[in-house]
This record gives sequence, structure tokens and C-alpha cells, in this order.
Amino acid sequence: MNTEELNEKLQKSFEELKNNLKKPSILLAGGTGVGKSSLINKIFGRDVAKEGIGKPVTYLIEKFESEDLGVILYDSPGYEIDKVKQFEDEVIDIKKKEVVNLVWYCIQASGSKITDFDIGTIKKFRENNLPVSIIFTKRDMVSKDTINILKEVVNKEIGEIDIYEMSSTVEDEFYTKELQRLISDAIKKLPDILRDAFISAQKISLDEKWNRAHGAILQHIAIAFAVPFNPIPFSDAPILVANQMGMIARILYIYDLDGLENMLKGETVSVIIGQLMSNLGKTLAVNILAFIPGIGPLIKGLISGGVATLLTSALGEAVNISCYKLYESILNGNKDIEEQMKMFGDMV
Repeated sequence: MNTEELNEKLQKSFEELKNNLKKPSILLAGGTGVGKSSLINKIFGRDVAKEGIGKPVTYLIEKFESEDLGVILYDSPGYEIDKVKQFEDEVIDIKKKEVVNLVWYCIQASGSKITDFDIGTIKKFRENNLPVSIIFTKRDMVSKDTINILKEVVNKEIGEIDIYEMSSTVEDEFYTKELQRLISDAIKKLPDILRDAFISAQKISLDEKWNRAHGAILQHIAIAFAVPFNPIPFSDAPILVANQMGMIARILYIYDLDGLENMLKGETVSVIIGQLMSNLGKTLAVNILAFIPGIGPLIKGLISGGVATLLTSALGEAVNISCYKLYESILNGNKDIEEQMKMFGDMV
């Protein structure tokens, strides 16, 4: 299979993936100015409010949705005394109008208090079976004693609930781990069908991307073993290649690499992967052909499945490792697409 055909299959796999993708929805609740935008900026690497992609769902709720954003965000402003009933009808009962998978309730720790309205709202979210978590924002502006008092109030009035502490300015190990914990817990709460999109969109946990990509590889390995191939070597077999391109497209999506569309259109990724597939296929074929003469069709079938498994596994893990290192470079500030692709080629 030549590079052009390989590129076509990879682009087709990527388009099918995006067309069938299911995105999770997150409701951001809490007062105006508590730091919801900063939180979203940190997690998803973009300021959706400034991008102008918001659309009103109700008078109080704004929906942020974009083709290139792997989550759907709902933002509810702080309440006004004369609109408490409207707030309850529109925000707390949002699931009557929209599908919401997670609720992140933000409370400004520097305010040093939790209002009765906050407590009542969180309780009502839980009564409506919405998975709500509390995020204390601007935690770096208060003492540890203050945050402990706030947590005690939550435990007394609400009971057991996930609580996270976020900083407005400080970037240290504690706040980084809190963000990673928020992401890991969110993934666990989401149905599996929504996890690819969320993990792709988040910019915090590289390990979650790695784990998800590895899980995808295992799924495609199982498919590879089940497909009958003859003769060996069969690295060019259409069904196997289609399965492998689907796997690679999913890995690339999970890592949400900048400039991915341009990489695909420019065939750079296809050339690199084509060379890798060819080399892996030849290596495996040479090492296993010696065992084939004189054996029956069942054993040959098992060997065929075994080679397909090894080839798919080696290809997937090579791409996963390379994407991990490439994305790590991006997080460290490397935004040069050409340099990134050179690194990708060198690593694969």
C-alpha cells in the first residue's frame, strides 16, 4: 500500500472518529468572578468566553460548544436575590432541557464563607442526581486554617462530596496534583463513550492520555487477532491496515496534537507510519516464517493471528510513546509544528 492510499485511509479513519464522537457536558456553577474562566483556561487551554462561541440556552445559562473542543460547557452566573426562583428553575433543573454529565460548583475561598444559597443549590443538584463537585478557587489567597473551616462546613451541611482546591496564580506541586485529581475523578464519573473526547480536550494529565491510548491499542489488538490473514507477511492486508489506521487515528485524537489536520493533509504522518509499518512487518515476517513449513491450517491461523497481534501492538505502542514525548514537548512550550513533526519522525 503506497503513501497516498495510507494517507487516505488515515484521513478517513480520523473523519469517522470525529463524526461518531460523543462529547461530555460540564456545568460550571458559582458566582460571577469566582474564577470559573481561569479554571477552564487551565484545564482545556483556551478561554472559551473570549472566543465568542457562547450561545444562550436560557436567560441565565450560556452554552459553549465548538467543533474543535472536546467538551460542551455550560456557564451559570451568580444568582440575584430577586431571581432565586428563576435560578432554581433554569440552573438546578437544567437536565430537563440539556444533558449534563458533570457539575463543577466553584466557590471563592478568599471570600472565607459558604452561603446558605451555595449549600442549598449543591443539595438540589445532588437531589437531581447530578454528579456535583466543589472547587474552592483562589485557595492561595487564604490560610490552611480557613480552608479547613470551609471544608468542615461542607461536611456538616452537605456530607461527603468531592472537594478540590485551585490557585489563581500559584503553580506548585500541590495545585498541579489537585488539578490532576479533578481530571482523574471526572474521567471515572463519565460513561466510557465520553472519555475519549474529555481526555483529548484536557491539557492537565499526560498520563491519562497515555493510559487511554494504551487501552485503545489493546482493543485494536483484539480485533487484529480475530481477522484471518493469508499469506504471511500481511502488513499490507486491507482489513488489518484499516484496523491499524483506526487505532492510530484514535491515538492521535486522544493526544489532541496541535496542527493535526495539516499533518494529515501534508501526508507527513502517513509517510512516517508507512515506513514504520513496513519495517515492523518485515521484521516479524522474517522471524516467524521459519516456523511455518509442515504445519496445519489451524496452527498457521494462530500464527497469522499472533503476527497480526504483534504487528498491531508494536505499531500502536511506537505511536503512543512518540505522541507522549511529542505532547510533553508541546506542554513545555514547543509550538513549532515542523519541529514537532521532525521529533515525531525521529522518535518513531
